[in-house]
Amino acid sequence: MCEQIDSAIAWGAARCAKFSDTAKLDAELLLAHCIDKPRSYLYSWPEQAVPDDAWQHYQALIDKRIEPTPVAYLLGQREFFSLNFKTTKVALVPRPETEILVETFLDLCPNRFEVDLLELGTGTGIIAICLKLNRPDINMVATDISADCLSLARHNAALHAVDIEWVESDWYSAIDTARRYNMILSNPPYIAATDPCLKQGDLRAEPLAALTPGKTGLEALQLIIASAPGYLKPQGYLLLEHGFDQQADVAQMMREQGFAEIICRTDINDLPRLSMGRIK
Repeated sequence: MCEQIDSAIAWGAARCAKFSDTAKLDAELLLAHCIDKPRSYLYSWPEQAVPDDAWQHYQALIDKRIEPTPVAYLLGQREFFSLNFKTTKVALVPRPETEILVETFLDLCPNRFEVDLLELGTGTGIIAICLKLNRPDINMVATDISADCLSLARHNAALHAVDIEWVESDWYSAIDTARRYNMILSNPPYIAATDPCLKQGDLRAEPLAALTPGKTGLEALQLIIASAPGYLKPQGYLLLEHGFDQQADVAQMMREQGFAEIICRTDINDLPRLSMGRIK
């Protein structure tokens, strides 16, 4: 007897419920993927039979989900800023909270004039690509220490037909010291290595280097801030995503390096998530 859509969702959600706060959504996304239909189809045809091959595939994906494997890795894609991007286990899964980096840049530079941007630690390339799509006139340079991440970023750039300069670099190490930028932005790793959350949920399946920079969680932020003045044009901006409890530390480090007009913006959960400052 064939499984129906509604019972398949209930089965998958029940299996995911012990570890996922979005168990029903996870089940729906994976089932829609397996039957190659939009999620809305599941609600319109709940009594429709699930083909045997799709049911077998769905069961296998649910098994992987409870390992756990993030849904974005299982689907091979993730939506960010209303666009779809390829995702693989080599890079951090894009979070909606990170959209604030794109939004803040567009707020700061609404007019179309030539701007030189540097993104450090691009991962999937989503930030650089979204910026370039919204502001085709910008000169965008994006770096990552991982060649695999840069390969993924290049794939996403080709998918969205944008031209970006990709540089394999350990933060600033491969960036020309004579080059200057109007803005440097980054979503670096910022979770403390001792934080128990790294051993919980989906974080266990994501690349550790993209999550934690060391003991305090501030190491990467400190390095980026300390070197930023040497790569910024006069009155240039530094935009950084950080942990909700790191606002004061980031602001202090910025002040010590000569940044002014330091402000913090909150994310979709109303938590401090982005700090920016302007070099004097």
